[in-house]
Amino acid sequence: MPDALPDIRTPPDPANKHKIVLGVDDTPRHLRLLAQCIRAGGYTFLGATSCAECMSFVARVKPRLILLDVSMPEVDGYTICRRLRADTSLNQVPIAFLTSRNTPDDVRIGLEAGANDFILKPLAFARLMERVQYWTSRRVGSGMLARPA
Repeated sequence: MPDALPDIRTPPDPANKHKIVLGVDDTPRHLRLLAQCIRAGGYTFLGATSCAECMSFVARVKPRLILLDVSMPEVDGYTICRRLRADTSLNQVPIAFLTSRNTPDDVRIGLEAGANDFILKPLAFARLMERVQYWTSRRVGSGMLARPA
């Protein structure tokens, strides 16, 4: 029997409304691990397993950071990123890819889609939280990018 997802779809606590991180990954185990890390850092975490679920969340809640998996079966992370960037209300929300893909083509495609960062898998808690703290402390403009983490 698969493990049940933790409560990753709960609306954020109003006290942490400026500390919301949205994670998008089609693998429930990855979302659980990401939720544990993000919450341990003091942030509110929302997890989406699909593009539709991601778009539903951002229609209701404006996160401080969106973390996207690149490889997903129905709609890949690049496409989700383009859809998010097409929404002008999300233009200043940083988007980072969580991926093991780090070829020059992967980075180019991600930048063209509107990403601000690439956080490489496997994830190290300290490095992940460093990037989360960095991006949640600022708003972005077009072309703002950090080096791959």
